[in-house]
Amino acid sequence: MSSLCASLPLYNRRHTTWFTGATTTREQYKDNNMNVVVLNGHPNLAQSVANRTILADLAEQTNWTVNHVADFDGNIEAEQAQLLNADVIVVQFPLYWSTYPAVLKKWVDDVFTYGFAFGPEGSKIKGKKVIFSVTAGATEASYSTEGFNFLPFEHYQIAYEHPFRAAEVNIVDTVITFEMNATPEEGGDEANTLALAHRHAERVMAAVSQFTEVHA
Repeated sequence: MSSLCASLPLYNRRHTTWFTGATTTREQYKDNNMNVVVLNGHPNLAQSVANRTILADLAEQTNWTVNHVADFDGNIEAEQAQLLNADVIVVQFPLYWSTYPAVLKKWVDDVFTYGFAFGPEGSKIKGKKVIFSVTAGATEASYSTEGFNFLPFEHYQIAYEHPFRAAEVNIVDTVITFEMNATPEEGGDEANTLALAHRHAERVMAAVSQFTEVHA
């Protein structure tokens, strides 16, 4: 297991913080009256190790609602209503070329409409708490001016956050894990990816639990 797994960083907008939340039991994750909606931005979980594992852990240990955006049927009003009713929105996705997958981009394009997410009367989801939950196959060091990805992660973060910031949501945390590569042909390690995914899910639940305690 890499040292990154032992101390998982939370990127919070333009600076890095480290989350060391209090221990929460599985019962506490389920026994709350908050409406937590997870937007799953992975295009095909059958081909995933990291995101499939994270979502399976969340399903087992919480009563959160998961919206698989790849299955979006075009009912924009239903999607918007789900966001309006949410207390916390978790945006879960793998980094594809340093941004979110096309299915999540299209979902945002379709759902964040004029008059709902922006416009002269502002955003109807203004102030909604949002946590980004991100998996990356590359190393943290590759996100630098000298690395494979050319820029620090924060630069890409600003880009994918843009529509959410335009909608005036409250981005309260970003949980990201690097080196989540399970493909041996690409230098990956499935066992390590599984371990990182379980830890990542725990971090997401702990991050949300902060607001559960406040809400209660």
